[in-house]
Amino acid sequence: MPIIDVSGLMSSEREKKVYIRKDLKVFFKTLGFSEDSTTVTFDTDDTTGPEEHVMARMYSKKFMQMEVLELERMCDSVVAVLEKAGHPFNEAFPVPVLAMRGRPNKQNH
Repeated sequence: MPIIDVSGLMSSEREKKVYIRKDLKVFFKTLGFSEDSTTVTFDTDDTTGPEEHVMARMYSKKFMQMEVLELERMCDSVVAVLEKAGHPFNEAFPVPVLAMRGRPNKQNH
């Protein structure tokens, strides 16, 4: 049962949070997790703006059993979901950190 904590989105980006939550639940279903067991939370800060980068921290015991290449692919897929919010930089990593991905948002160029 994965828990995904997302930070960097503004409180006014409610619609983006809704589709990010949905897309992440659908993605983790492809990894064998039920949508009901996947929790996506958002840490919002009213002082941030659209220039802030978005970060997803992912927790699950199953991640500790995955190969690094699998973790890298998972991170790439999560970053792709986050990029839809339009922020300039997005990153994702499982905890404990064995793989991490981040990149400037290609949609902004």
